[in-house]
Amino acid sequence: MQEIVLSNEQLSLGILPEYGASLSFLRYKKGDKSLDILRPTNKEKAKDANSSSMFLMLPFCGRIRGGSFTYWGILRKVPKNQTGISDPIHGDGWKSQWTVKSRSENSITLIMNHDKASGGYPFSYSAEVVYTLNENELEVSISVSNPAALPMPCGLGVHPFFVKEKEVQLNFKTQVVWSNESDPIFDQPYTTPTTWQFEGGKPLKNAVFDTCFGGFEEKATIIYPENGVTIDITTDDLFHHVVLYAPKGKSFFCLEPTTCASNAFNLAANGVIGTGIRSIGPGQKLTGQIKFKIQG
Repeated sequence: MQEIVLSNEQLSLGILPEYGASLSFLRYKKGDKSLDILRPTNKEKAKDANSSSMFLMLPFCGRIRGGSFTYWGILRKVPKNQTGISDPIHGDGWKSQWTVKSRSENSITLIMNHDKASGGYPFSYSAEVVYTLNENELEVSISVSNPAALPMPCGLGVHPFFVKEKEVQLNFKTQVVWSNESDPIFDQPYTTPTTWQFEGGKPLKNAVFDTCFGGFEEKATIIYPENGVTIDITTDDLFHHVVLYAPKGKSFFCLEPTTCASNAFNLAANGVIGTGIRSIGPGQKLTGQIKFKIQG
């Protein structure tokens, strides 16, 4: 397994090109200590990006229910891609081998190409990610390009696994719930319950979530009172959705900015508005940017 390391005076970052251009660690240097911000990857046991510190979601986020969707009046089928999950999930990027296009001491660009004839997503595309360390900030820029003669639907996102400490607090605002794994409602969003609002800051504690929210206001803060560290997450205006994944009994949680809701392609095909689905025209590109600023 190839691991490429970037570093500066405050951050160090590991990248795994073969495992979906995923991250193997993100560490913050606080005084004489080096703190893991993301769950570090056990490289001896890792089999794919699902064991990583963070992976990319493209060209769709979350699930495609039933493994198919209709676009431009044509039924498109998408195969399952993760053991134990009944629907295709999170796209091809995290399951693909990426190639290093360029790198410097604190920045790296990786690329991949997907041919629909090889299986997976039923549209051909190329993708690029740029990881850059700017002092105490990790900047992630993701692009998907459409080389074909017809439009293609697309979604972008990141799936970071944050270290879960006992007193960790979250601060972000949402308006609606698109899906929750314990809830049978998947065809329309509903107003975020007060108990699921984290606006103003709220401890996560032992709460269990696997929930896609809408109306995300492009910013969130993670607060670690025990070590005095905060993480400010900001995005550009493509990202109006966020997934909170906090499984029971795990030492991590995920706060995942995405451009679209889970199952967005099917929801949009059924006339639901606000799913965040994006169409990329022939020869066009969709680019999104997410920043993680870490402060002690």
